[in-house]
Amino acid sequence: MRRTLDVAKWALSLGREPQTFLGAPWVTRVLDRAPEARKRVWALRLLSLSPHYFINPAAPEYRGMTTDQNLEAAFQETIESRVRIYEQILRGRVSAGDVVLDYGCGPGVLAKVLACHVGKVYACDISTGALACARVLSAAPNLTYVVADSAGLDAIADEDLDVVFSFAMVQHLSDEVFERVLARCRTKLKRGGRLILHIQLPGGAWRTEEAWNKDSSVKGRMRFRYGLHCFARTEDHHRDVVSRHGFEGITVENLADLVSGNRDEARSQGLLTATKGP
Repeated sequence: MRRTLDVAKWALSLGREPQTFLGAPWVTRVLDRAPEARKRVWALRLLSLSPHYFINPAAPEYRGMTTDQNLEAAFQETIESRVRIYEQILRGRVSAGDVVLDYGCGPGVLAKVLACHVGKVYACDISTGALACARVLSAAPNLTYVVADSAGLDAIADEDLDVVFSFAMVQHLSDEVFERVLARCRTKLKRGGRLILHIQLPGGAWRTEEAWNKDSSVKGRMRFRYGLHCFARTEDHHRDVVSRHGFEGITVENLADLVSGNRDEARSQGLLTATKGP
């Protein structure tokens, strides 16, 4: 029953394209019409319709809380985790005056953390609803949210960015879409600008895009449609596709060497860095 209810709410909030959670037009309308004093509450409630932003609401630490208290507590944990990502991964890779794009920003938590340490942040996502929630929950004076399509990214001048960073997004992209994203990143980055990608490497239960495409089971098709899959790609594959889009100086570090905490999960993940060539 719980799974049936989950699928129903995912379908209700999904946009026209697969994986566009909170992309349904009604999501933004609800948030626009919410009283100012209640917008944060409603933004958290709307985010909870997606399977990506709140994990394990039945955890013991939330026992005795109301649903809204639970969501607020979970969101605070998300903020703390994004602060750790900045401290352990991004500090030293971005500078105070940088203009940065967070590609695939979701509710904008990491983008807001970044905004405290750089000159300007743009943050993009394919979900209009996630961006609407981000503008409520993760606003900052030097932070601008745009839709991750050609029209939305036109807000950023070509060759204006010092850094493009993406966390927990590339592994959800098909090869075709990954190529499209890299082309956009190259267009918007300055010569010598830096590309920083969190990537999923093969290992454990992770499957390739080819393996996902061959899974014709109902469960497999649903996981694919709702973005509950990750495409594992080898280090060589990542290097090859990034290089073909005009990036050089490519390095891949194992995430377990960079972060504290759940190192076992991080061992099959990497951090790819590169610079835009001439």
